[in-house]
Amino acid sequence: MNLSARALVTMVGQPTTTGGGPAYRQWSTAIVAAILDGRLPDGTRLPSERSFAEAAGLSRTTTTRIYASLRERGLVTSRHGSGTTVRVPVSGRAAASMLAVPEQPGVIALTSAAMTAPPELAHLVQRALDGLPSLLATNGYLPDGLPLLRERLAQRYSEQGLPTDPEQIIVTNGAQGALALLTRTLLRPGDRVLTEACSYPHAFDTLGHAGARFLPLPFGTTPWPLEDFHRLVPAARAAYLIPDFHNPTGAVMSEEQRAAIGTALRRHEVVTVIDETMRDIRIDQEAPLPHLATWHRDSITLGSASKSLWGGLRIGWLRAPRSLVPRLVQARMHHDLGSSSFDQLVVAEAVAEGLLDRPPHRETIRTRRDALIDAVRRELPGWNVNRPRGGLSAWIELPRRASSALVIAAEDEGVRLTPGPRFFGAQPSAGEGWLRVPFVHESAALDDAVARLARAWRSLGPEAESAVRDPDAIDLIA
Repeated sequence: MNLSARALVTMVGQPTTTGGGPAYRQWSTAIVAAILDGRLPDGTRLPSERSFAEAAGLSRTTTTRIYASLRERGLVTSRHGSGTTVRVPVSGRAAASMLAVPEQPGVIALTSAAMTAPPELAHLVQRALDGLPSLLATNGYLPDGLPLLRERLAQRYSEQGLPTDPEQIIVTNGAQGALALLTRTLLRPGDRVLTEACSYPHAFDTLGHAGARFLPLPFGTTPWPLEDFHRLVPAARAAYLIPDFHNPTGAVMSEEQRAAIGTALRRHEVVTVIDETMRDIRIDQEAPLPHLATWHRDSITLGSASKSLWGGLRIGWLRAPRSLVPRLVQARMHHDLGSSSFDQLVVAEAVAEGLLDRPPHRETIRTRRDALIDAVRRELPGWNVNRPRGGLSAWIELPRRASSALVIAAEDEGVRLTPGPRFFGAQPSAGEGWLRVPFVHESAALDDAVARLARAWRSLGPEAESAVRDPDAIDLIA
């Protein structure tokens, strides 16, 4: 892939040049962060130094130093006549935020908002084994999903106020598999998709690969400003929204917002995908709000067992209008013939025992959330951190736009993070003032990670230490 100079500048933003060190170092840090989090994949050909200098308003000397710094880090190679190309090493610093990288001794990885398997999983597996003989009597290919699981999921939706038939459920390889199926089947290149300004990075990737043109809602005190939503929705063909414990902010769409947004999406006949992956991870909120699909019955809802049980099961599902299901199942068979039948049996047992509604590690998550927030407020009082009522991560507003630089500095301290721009797929430069920190590790490890993070923040210079807000300030997003 060849990247234009203007596209590179848009991707990494315009780093501040006051108080943050030499311009070449700030630009280099921003580009390194884009490589680490996957925005600049291996094999991407960067623009020439001359065109980059013109697009960024820099001198040739500065861009030469930027590219030289990238080569010194081993992240790019340059050949005369062939330009400069991103080359991501298989291991090491350049793979900092890749989920597939194994844990390294002494490194605390805060890149994935997912828990280890709960002890209750062993019991569910044993229960599933009891149903295995009847499953072995079939050929095991289930492109729409295990009937037992579909029946139990449909019943669960119905009990939650969203009448659903088993025929409306398709079991997929995680919620990500469901989203990929939907984008392949329902979107055309150039379709405008309404999204939150910041959202789940892999959703941005999936929609972008389908050729979607993003219509991001402006980001402020809520991910869903109604005035802006009503302004943008007439231009959208599709929408992708996360109303429950929004990833990454942790915000919850109010019932008033759900009614207004769902009604407008239905009225404008927008193909709507509602991601409820985090819906079951309620920490302080006892009962969930009504499904957004209550106000838009033709919308498509995504669910998953990855957060409430274990990501290794790779079982997700979608709830769709009956008329759409045959088309989706047929399209799915071009790529795979179904999800693991036995894993579906495990999740069916979990649904029957109510473990999706009462995640087994709920108290553990609450303890770890509080430990992380207490540590941040103690070690970094200038940071504005929210206290989400659910989900698996805290959303932090930094005192200055330095997320990418902080991620690089934190790596030197043995803490692995994802920079804020990764969550702003349509406007990545807007994310430099933000950081997502999952609270999935034990409390002692989180204390250690925050202490290291404080050292990394101080290493960015005196401006990082002096830019302090009132530690008792109201959270931006509650």
